[in-house]
Amino acid sequence: MPLLPAFEGEIGTGTGTAIQAITHWNYASICRGPDSLYQRLLHEVGDPNAYITFYGLRKHGLLNEKIVTELVYVHSKLLIADDRIVIIGSANINDRSLLGNRDSEMCLIVEDVDFEKTLMNGKPYEAGHFACSLRRTLFREHLGLLDQGNQSIDIRDPVCESFYKEVWIKTAALNTSIYDKVFHCIPSDEVHGFAELKEYLSKPNLAVSDPETAMSLLSGVQGHLVLMPFFFLCNENLTPGAGTKESLMPVCLWT
Repeated sequence: MPLLPAFEGEIGTGTGTAIQAITHWNYASICRGPDSLYQRLLHEVGDPNAYITFYGLRKHGLLNEKIVTELVYVHSKLLIADDRIVIIGSANINDRSLLGNRDSEMCLIVEDVDFEKTLMNGKPYEAGHFACSLRRTLFREHLGLLDQGNQSIDIRDPVCESFYKEVWIKTAALNTSIYDKVFHCIPSDEVHGFAELKEYLSKPNLAVSDPETAMSLLSGVQGHLVLMPFFFLCNENLTPGAGTKESLMPVCLWT
């Protein structure tokens, strides 16, 4: 999912009210508060990470001979279920966009009729040809395997531990660590409050202070996959403050 909402303004400043409000509701849905997905799963299944995890996409490059990075914001929504069914389109996968009486965006459902033998959680499985080929292509892109022709990494089984833990999570964690060292990216799990944010961003990063070392570290980035930070600004109230125009808007506009 996008690491930050595509709203104007800068977090931690007077212009960041809207982007902070969306960030609040994102975290309230995912991991903060008793009604969040993670907290509810915690009571039901113990470890939510055994069932669901969250990631973002980031890339880097040279702009006017300076090393820069930016998050990858994909507006289209996609759900691939069991390598058999695909929901894809611009509509959000929620009541607001799918009930038909609010947003006017649309999406489509693709149910495979052609199947191929593969593996799922280490066991023989019949996957839909379109669904599994789309998922594998996206995995190769996110993991940096599209141009390498690297067949040593088996991406057929998305949930077996040898792939999920040793490839997917490991790659996301490595990329996140490198980007944090080189750019002091936000959002970041190292920043829990606005004071920390100001201090974090004020420190010169390697991309500025030591470009040669920065490029050496960035050579270790594989694809675009990074971890979604759960503790970014966790000590702050990100809802719109009294007196702001955003505070006058009903909650349904943000959710």
